[in-house]
Amino acid sequence: MKTTIRTFAAFALAAAASGALAANDGNVATGVNAASQGDFQVNLNLGTAIVVKNLGDLTLDATTAVNGQPIVGREQICVGGVGFSSYSVDLVSTNGITGGGAGATFGFQLNGSAQNLEYSASFADDTNLSSTGDSADSSTGVVTGGSYLRNGTLGCTSDNAQVIVSVPNWESATETTYSDTLTVTVTAE
Repeated sequence: MKTTIRTFAAFALAAAASGALAANDGNVATGVNAASQGDFQVNLNLGTAIVVKNLGDLTLDATTAVNGQPIVGREQICVGGVGFSSYSVDLVSTNGITGGGAGATFGFQLNGSAQNLEYSASFADDTNLSSTGDSADSSTGVVTGGSYLRNGTLGCTSDNAQVIVSVPNWESATETTYSDTLTVTVTAE
């Protein structure tokens, strides 16, 4: 019997500490305008969820390129989520060193059939066309800006960030078509 009472008392203390006994029943009321009032606690438990959306293929061409200047392209995206306030970003090139591409010479690499071209990748947590973004490390793909503040929801109804790609030595190209897959990984912090 003592063990049962101790177990019940320990359970009751644990439940009270976790908020499980926050509800209060009302008292019986009688009479013409009788009213009884009770209350209970409402709790919301959310897991952390993050999403990157609105990515599309990025086609770069030399029709508006300026000799001696890199060809730059921007892919506007949305990063959203719940249950966290900041996130980090990694950019990985399938062909490049960051992605472990076979025969990779550069961290970010566009492959042709016989020639490869280096490019750089950056991330900006805005959609401003004058942003230069924070560079991704050419050996790891980790974006050097550190943490970015979450400002989007899971619905991602509008873009709030961008990936910026820059091809500096496009004039050395001996082929007409080069490609790579760039993977964007966002991690809640």
